[in-house]
Amino acid sequence: MTTGDAPRAASAMDREIHDIPATVAALLDRVGPEVAAAAEDFRAERPAWITIVARGSSDHAAVYARYLIETVLGIPTGLAAPSVLTAYGARLRWADGAVIAISQSGQSTDVVEVARAARDAGAVTLAITNDPASPVAGAVHRVVLCRAGREDAVPATKTYVTQLVAAASFVATLAEDGALLSQLRRVPEVASQTLIAAERWIADPEAGGAAVDAIASVGRAIIVSRGFNLATALEIGLKLKETARVFAEAYSAADVLHGPMVLADDAVPMLVVRPEGPVASSIDAASAAAGRRGTEPWVIGIGEGGADRPRPRDLSLATGLQESLTPIVGVLPGYLLAEASARRLGLDPDAPAGLQKVTKTR
Repeated sequence: MTTGDAPRAASAMDREIHDIPATVAALLDRVGPEVAAAAEDFRAERPAWITIVARGSSDHAAVYARYLIETVLGIPTGLAAPSVLTAYGARLRWADGAVIAISQSGQSTDVVEVARAARDAGAVTLAITNDPASPVAGAVHRVVLCRAGREDAVPATKTYVTQLVAAASFVATLAEDGALLSQLRRVPEVASQTLIAAERWIADPEAGGAAVDAIASVGRAIIVSRGFNLATALEIGLKLKETARVFAEAYSAADVLHGPMVLADDAVPMLVVRPEGPVASSIDAASAAAGRRGTEPWVIGIGEGGADRPRPRDLSLATGLQESLTPIVGVLPGYLLAEASARRLGLDPDAPAGLQKVTKTR
């Protein structure tokens, strides 16, 4: 809600965003045995590679999981193209590898078919899903449940964040990374603090409120990040499309300089997600390039210390988390921004026109 709007009942999307800290805490209390069993399978099979199959928001969770697996475990990981199997009928050599299916509902037909084909051909398989009785849960060797509970709004928020937490818990357990597991326990508290800071940012007409107004009035946006938080940029872009009908495009800071930077001018709002760490300098370079073209980005700085010398229009989140976990909380301001942009336009963020909660593709 931007400054000056009349008070109104919270949307289901808003309530579910604010449920995330408690939902994550409950998941972390119960996920241990499931990730331990899955990790034991992977240790026994020693897969040479991992393929992740997903659709929609779950595909962004897959992008995050790919970065996490490769940086922590050192296992080459890619994203599946399900139509290779379902449309073109190709027979793939799945043996010696692993397939992770990520699906909130667990009902996407092509995700299920890829998981089942991989399992039947000798791959070790794992599903991360919110529904233990879903088809994808029956198509794999092991299941890690998101335990996000009922999600009434069509745009996925709780289920997306719990997918990230489930993936991080699995990878940390497989790697026997005590530091990563310890930091995961802090995520619910950090998420609560992030929501408070993000609400204040969006309520400020000179900061996040100005971003809401700009996005709503222009109907376009560019979202930029890199590394682990490329998933964050992709997810925020999708939520802006779904809820506010905004043509929002997300780019890696490395890719935006290769051509899409021509889209940046003072008429196109840009949101930059800037984690502390190795990718910060390249994200800063993209922001500076946009500034030379007339765009003054809004920056969400996330990391152990937040953004360096944040401007009044920016949001600085001193999370105390290592970069690999920042996407879990870094997406929350973007969710609130998308919800507020939809309301600013008089749209219902809970029920975007033409969308359904469960989408089945082949």
